[in-house]
Order: sequence, then structure tokens, then C-alpha cells
Amino acid sequence: MLLLLLSHTAVLLIVVAQHNLTPFGTATQSSTYRGGIAQNAIKPPVSNMFSYGNCSHTGKTKTPAWWMFQFSIGIAYITDITIYYRESWSKRMDGFKLYVTNTSAIPPDGYLCYEDPDPGLPNITQTIPCNKLGRYVIYYDTTEEDSDGPIIELCYVAIIGCRKGFWGSNCEKVCSEYCTERHCYPGNGSCIFGCNTDYCLNNNCNKFTGICTDGCKERRTGDFCNKFSINTAETDDDEVTTRIGIFIGIFMGGVLLGILMTVFVCFVIRRKRQLPQKQSEK
Repeated sequence: MLLLLLSHTAVLLIVVAQHNLTPFGTATQSSTYRGGIAQNAIKPPVSNMFSYGNCSHTGKTKTPAWWMFQFSIGIAYITDITIYYRESWSKRMDGFKLYVTNTSAIPPDGYLCYEDPDPGLPNITQTIPCNKLGRYVIYYDTTEEDSDGPIIELCYVAIIGCRKGFWGSNCEKVCSEYCTERHCYPGNGSCIFGCNTDYCLNNNCNKFTGICTDGCKERRTGDFCNKFSINTAETDDDEVTTRIGIFIGIFMGGVLLGILMTVFVCFVIRRKRQLPQKQSEK
């Protein structure tokens, strides 16, 4: 029972809302009707109340309609997406799909977070869990509404998560350098793609801490096996590099000092030989 509770808690930590990422990007859409531009959907107010200045509105065409958000911060880990659709027009949401992708291709070519099921009409306010890395969020609709074709009217969209490399309630913490590609879950900082096993014995490491669980490969030591052993002395890789640099510096300094001393001795000997000759000439 305790294990189940801990497991459930871990899942909750992963999907807890983190940070609205819509200030870090731009929105576009398939077409625009009467000033209902795509950017309206990522600006306040947080409401289903419709106006052309507050909500997005695609044109009345027979082609698929889409609304797309692109991150300006590169890639982000998205935990949840909250949608406020136009009040009293849930029938225009019918059959919509929500994607997280790494390209702007239409039809979307990426991870399908959600597809509105049949039968019945969807709720105009929804929070959809996604838990996916991506560069784009795409709301996509191919369902025709009467004779107007597919239409999208989003009044507010919040995209919750953290940009790559960060986690925490405000995305203020840095992911461990031992996470592969430094990707970690926004909720608890555990590694998304696993941890760096380059120096871990049996390539095993703890995805939460990055510690090598089975020990280290030959000539490696430390919790993360990031230390290099020379004559049983435990030394960080950076420290080894520093020591080698110091040794080379001392060696080169000694060589230079030897050259200078040789030149000085030669100069003194030459001066001593020249001094008797000058005195005899006088």
C-alpha cells in the first residue's frame, strides 16, 4: 500500500502545474476572421467570453483549421495544456485534436496529446495532461461545422511546463548535469531519458539522483563515477587536468630557468676572459 502511495505521489509530482510558457513564444493560425488573430488566445483575460479582440477566430473555409504555438526558447517539457473555448459554441470544438510536435508540419506530425471522443460535445474549458517534450503545440480540427467548414475560436490557452534544463514550481532549478541531454521532469527533477552511464558499471544509474547504482567502471570512483583514480588517489577529472597543467607549467618554467642560467654563465665567463686582454692593452 505504501509503495502504491509513493508511486502515485511521484506521478502527481510530474504532472503538477509548473509555469505558463505562452509568454515565451508566438501563435499563428490557418486563417483569420474579423480580427480574431492567433495571439489573442495567449493574452488575458482568462475567460470564455468572446470578442474578436479577445479570442482567436479562423476563417470560414472548407480546409482543416489549425492554431499553432511555437516556443522562442527552443524545446520545452509540457505537462498540461488548458483551453478556454468560445462560450456556447462547443459544437465547433467537436472532434478537435491537440498535438505536441517538433515541426510545424500540417497535418501535425508528432505526439497526439488528446483527441476529442465521440459521442457528445466537449467541454469548452479543459485542462489536458500531455507530459511531452516539444517545440510546438498545435490545436487541429477537420470537423465541418454546418456549411462553414472547421472553425477554431480559442479565447485563452495556457501551456504549462518548463523549458529544457529546468524544473521546480517556478522552473527555477537546474536539471542535473548527469541527466541525458540535461532533460528532466518539471515536477521532481528526475531524468527524462535516463542518466549518464558513461562511467557506471553495467550502465546502471538512478534516474532521480544520477548516482551509479552498481559502482564504477575501471579506474573510476565517486557516487557519479566522475572521479579518476591515479595511484589510488581519488581525483576529479577537472582536478587531474589542473594537476597536469601545473606539472607542465613547472617543467617549462624549469627549462626556461635553465636556459637563462646557461646564458648568464656564458656571459660571465666571456666577460672574465675579455677583462685581462683589455688591461694588457692599456
